[in-house]
Parts: sequence; C-alpha cells; structure tokens
Amino acid sequence: MSSIDFDEVLVHVGEKGRYQNIMYYLLCIPATLPAAFLAFSQVFVSASPEHWCRIPELENLTDLMSLEDRKALSLPYSVKSDGRRVYSKCQMYDVNYTEIIDSWLQRASLHNATDDDTFTSTTSSSFHPTTRLPSPPVSSPDWPVSECRYGWNYDTRDYDSTLVTELDLVCDNSWWPSTSTTFFYVGSLFGNVVFGWIADKWGRRTAFFAILFLEVIFSIATSFSPNYVIYTALRTVNGLFFPAIYQIPFILALELMGPRYRTFAGMVICMFFASAMSLLALLGYLLRHWYTLSLATSVPFILLFSYYWIIPESPRWLLSKNRIDEAEVIVQHMAKVNGRTVPTNFLRKMEVEILKRQGISCNGKNTNDSNIEVEGEERAPPMSATPMDLITNPNIRKKFFILAFDWVANAVVYNGLSYNTTNLGVSDYLAFFIGGIVEIPSYVLTWYAMDRLGRRWVLCLTMLLGGLACVSCMFVPEDAVWVTVCLAMIGKFGIAASFAVFYVFVGELLPTVLRSQAMGIASFIAGIGLLTFPYIVHLAVYSRVLPLIVMGSLSVAGALTSVFLPETLNIHLPQTIEEGELFGADFKLWSCPTIPRRGTGRTETVPLRFVNGKPGSRSSTSKVATQEAATTPEGEKPAAVLPSKEEEGAKNLSTSKEELTDETFVETVVEPKMSSAVVEVNVCLQKSQ
Repeated sequence: MSSIDFDEVLVHVGEKGRYQNIMYYLLCIPATLPAAFLAFSQVFVSASPEHWCRIPELENLTDLMSLEDRKALSLPYSVKSDGRRVYSKCQMYDVNYTEIIDSWLQRASLHNATDDDTFTSTTSSSFHPTTRLPSPPVSSPDWPVSECRYGWNYDTRDYDSTLVTELDLVCDNSWWPSTSTTFFYVGSLFGNVVFGWIADKWGRRTAFFAILFLEVIFSIATSFSPNYVIYTALRTVNGLFFPAIYQIPFILALELMGPRYRTFAGMVICMFFASAMSLLALLGYLLRHWYTLSLATSVPFILLFSYYWIIPESPRWLLSKNRIDEAEVIVQHMAKVNGRTVPTNFLRKMEVEILKRQGISCNGKNTNDSNIEVEGEERAPPMSATPMDLITNPNIRKKFFILAFDWVANAVVYNGLSYNTTNLGVSDYLAFFIGGIVEIPSYVLTWYAMDRLGRRWVLCLTMLLGGLACVSCMFVPEDAVWVTVCLAMIGKFGIAASFAVFYVFVGELLPTVLRSQAMGIASFIAGIGLLTFPYIVHLAVYSRVLPLIVMGSLSVAGALTSVFLPETLNIHLPQTIEEGELFGADFKLWSCPTIPRRGTGRTETVPLRFVNGKPGSRSSTSKVATQEAATTPEGEKPAAVLPSKEEEGAKNLSTSKEELTDETFVETVVEPKMSSAVVEVNVCLQKSQ
C-alpha cells in the first residue's frame, strides 16, 4: 500500500474538474440505464394483464352482448362490500352455451314476431343484429364450475403481447414469472460477491468491462428465448450482473472525486437511475410488445463497448496496490484536462516527501536521503484484503453488520413499494412512471440535507418516514384509492431518499482495500432478505395490513440502528484496514457532523485522526488535536504534503534539526494518514513526555 493519500493528490489536480465531470457522466450511463432496464424490464415483459376464461361459443357475439354480459353469463363471481362484482380469472361455468344462446335468441325472435309480422327467422344463423333483444342471459350459482378449458382472453388496453399472454402463464402456471424473478435475484447474490472480489483484486475497470460485456450479450440472448424455461435460465445468468453493474461504475466514479463532491456523485447517479425507470415505462407504453421491448432495452448498449478506450482504472485503487507509476499516468492526464500543472513524477516526489516527514516526526531530524530511494523502485505490493477482515476487526465488524441490516431493510421496503405501484388503480405504465418520477425530488431534498445534517441523521429520518408511511396504510379504507396512492408515494419518497444516502454512506465507511468486497457481501445478504419479500406479501391472505406492518417495522428498525454508525461528512475516506478500524472507534452517539468554518468559502476535509481516535488512546489524540488547534491559524488546513507553488523553488526538501519548532513537529505528526503514522504519533508522544 502506497503511503500517498489520493485525497491530497486531488487538492493539486482538482477534486471535481473537467476530467471528473466527463468521466462521471459517462459512467452514469452504464450504471443506470442497463441496470434499471435489466432489473425492471420483466415488470412489462412478463406482465400479467386482466384475464378470464375463453368461451369459444361467445366470441362471435360481440355485437349482441357486451363484455360485461359475457362475463356475467360464463364466469363465477363474488360481490364486494361496495357492490362491485369480481369475476373469477381461472374458473368458468361448465354448461352448454350454444343451447343457452339459441334459447335466448329464440325468445328474442318470438318477442319481435309479436310486434312485427315481417320477422320470420328464429335461428341464430339468420338472426339480424338490429333485432330488439330481451335482457341477456345470466348465470346461475347452481351451474357446475370447472377450470378454464379453452385458454384465456386477455385485456389488451395496456399490452399487445407479453410472455404471459403468449404462453398462458396464468392460474396454475402463474408461478413461472415470480419464479423467474426469484432466480434472477439468486443470480445477483453470487454476482455481487464475485464481481466485488474481482474489482478489489484486479481493479474496478476490469470488473466493469467484464460485467458490461456479459450483461449486454445475455440480455440480447434473452429476447430470443423459445420458451419460459430458457428465459428463466437466461434471466438467472443476467442476475449475476445486477446490482454489480450499478455498484462498480459508481465506486469508480466516487473514487475519482474529492470528499466535498461525494454527495454530488451519489445524488446525481440516483436521479439518473430514477429517470431510467421512468424511461423504461415510457418505452413499454410506446412499444407494447415484450419482444420489441426486450430488444430496445439491450441492443443499443452495444455502443457502450467503446468505453474500453475511454474509462481509466481508478487511481485510488492503483495507489492501494502500490502501482504508483500507472497512477502517475492517470494523474498527469487528469491535471492536464483540469488545467492544472503538476511536476513530472509527481506521485513519487509526494511519497518521498511523506516518508521524510514521517522521519522528522519520530527522530526529530531528517531521514537520510539514501535510505528513501523509492523513485523508480517498486516495493512489493501489500497483502490483499480478504472478507475475513470484516470479522477479525471489531469496529469494522460492527459497522458492517449494521450496514448489512440497513441494506436488507432498504431493499425489502423499496422493492415492495415498487411492485405495489401496479395496484394503485391506474395503468401499469403510469404507476411505474410515477414511481420513478417521485424519487427525483427525494434526491434533491436529500442532496441539500446530507451536507448539513450529515449522512447518518438523514438516513435515519428518511427510513423512519418510509416506515411510518407503510404502517399508516393500515388505517386507510379500501375504497380511498388516492389516499393510498399519496401514502405510497410518500413511502417511496422516503425509502428512495434513504437508499441514495445509504449508497454514499456505505462507500465512505468502508476502507478502499475492502470496499467492493464488503459492498458485495452486504448486497448478498440484502439479496437473501429480498428473497423473503414474496412471503411477506403472502401474509396478506391472513390480514391486509400485516405485510405493511412488517415492512414498516423493518424500516423503522433500520432507522434506529443507523444512528450507531459514525458520521462521514467531510471526512477523508479510510484506505487501509487499519484506518477503517480506527474510523469511528470512539464517536459519540449524539455527535454532530463536521461542518465548514465560517468565512473560509469552502468545506474543510478533516483527517481521520481529528474525529476518530484509537481505543485507549483518547488522551494522546486529544493532545495532538489541541496542540494543532493552537498552532494552526483559523481557516487554514494543516501542512500540505507538498509545498505551495511560491515555496517550490526556494524550499529545500531537508530541514535541519535546529529549525524544528513545536509547531513544525505537531503539523508533521498530524498530517500523515496512514496506519503506520498513527503508531508513529503515539510512540513519538510517549518519547516526548
């Protein structure tokens, strides 16, 4: 692991310049459009519109009998409390409909013959449609009932064709679409772990292009499924790439920006995702056929293969693997595009300076230059982080378990409300479109609040709002459709906002060397929780409000546990396992986030050491912080790793022992952020006492 903190590099090359903007918006496209289409296209492709048993004898009577009359004759029904009839979707009356219709038309002919002597025909074959008819025949509850014998008729108001209507996947076969969705999420369980491990071991860029290439190929193949078994198998394979196709580009974009813009990165990409969901509803409405929609949501993404020549590896990840020369190339290009000037071998010189400052801190004198000849020399890469690091480090373990539980709560409630949009009393397309649009204002409000209230309090409040909205639906009468719609939208507003905060929060809490693996494992756990969602919904057979109570309680529980996480607002990202263990080890439950100092005109990023101390070393940490506060002028940051431009030409890399003051000593001790520097500070303070 290199001793260079990439956040300090960004101070010199630009924390969010033209380069980061270009890369960020380019990465938003594959992180949102393919991801949203992959996850939710099945809502329309395998949609199950209103259906009822097909009666061949009644199909030619559309001019004589309305649809309601034909249903009243052929289908069993139940009567709701408000008087509405609900017809059976899977049963029909097993009677001779030809005889019933002929008898009805005979009565009509006899009735009209009395009034009009010119009427002579009494057979249905010569019956004239302009003849006045008596009331159409209706069914009798005493008639025998059977399952649908001749297939089904489907409501075509919303869909011309879906896989369900083509293959008659209703009634006894209605389990197929839900099973396909379940297998999709089973695939996502394993894909998250596999691609998270690839991203941490071989790089974000490698994982991203592997996901992108395979996802596009298998999505196109799914469009040509000859039957639903093949479709389900291909959807299971596609599940391997979700939500990794969202997470990996997001991590790559997040690691290119400075701490002040991490909120921006998280909020805007969520707005892109919500817009992609609404776009999917619009495409479904325009195309109306499952095959056309499947091709439209997969083939265009072949163009994203051109990203291979555009998107670089994460320089933050390269530094974590001690691949300094590769990171140097990216940093130099980043500085050039941002209009900044940095010297040649910038990262090597920065590393030398950091090592010299560490030498000054411990020894009170400069380290011999001959002992720090790292320029042009590659040190052996450090040992890779493993998932066991999540268990063996107590503080990281506590944060990980809380994050995993909150992820389960967000996933279950968010997906529950998303699936429920088709039950709001409007068309599937309109409901899904509204469900996507309502998320955008939640992200705008969250964006504003996160930089003022901090991550954990916003996460807590939004999850609480979503949970209370779910629970409050139990008090709404069944016929108050718009009240239910409003509460559902408030719930979607809250849970969407909490999910947006959560993705930023989890990326900031976990160290760089473990971030992708930990997010993958936490997402795996959330996926397992998501598999239980159909069973939670099934509780409605016992009580209509029971699923809402379970979802609301889960969201409220997630809100309460989130307050036990440390705040990350304006804090440097932890990079090593040691930094991740130190981060938040002694935070106070009711502490406030770090806020910018008045009059500075900028948000000040605070090193880990100022807000999180190592257990058992509070006094040492407090002493350093107090000394730093006394020696650093108001509104200024601690000493930078590299000298300013005005000092570059005059300042010598070495400082004599006689020139050292208490102020120099404290600044040098506090500045380095690596784990080895923390140990060094404690040792030096003990020596000085």
